[in-house]
Amino acid sequence: MWRSPAVGLIGIGFYLATSIVGLTVIGNLLDRRFDTDPVLTLAFLVLGLLVGFTGAYRQLSWVLRQADKR
Repeated sequence: MWRSPAVGLIGIGFYLATSIVGLTVIGNLLDRRFDTDPVLTLAFLVLGLLVGFTGAYRQLSWVLRQADKR
């Protein structure tokens, strides 16, 4: 499948934002359900940061490899 490196750059910001916000919202919902106020929100925020930055790094590495091939 053909994919432009520019598409990868656009996806980096989206992936980073959705990972962080999505997991933080899930943590907040779980905190409300189990009455553990900041614990799960913070844990899922950290998880979202790790997932987001790891994914962004992998996507950026792919984009740079594709740019080097051209």
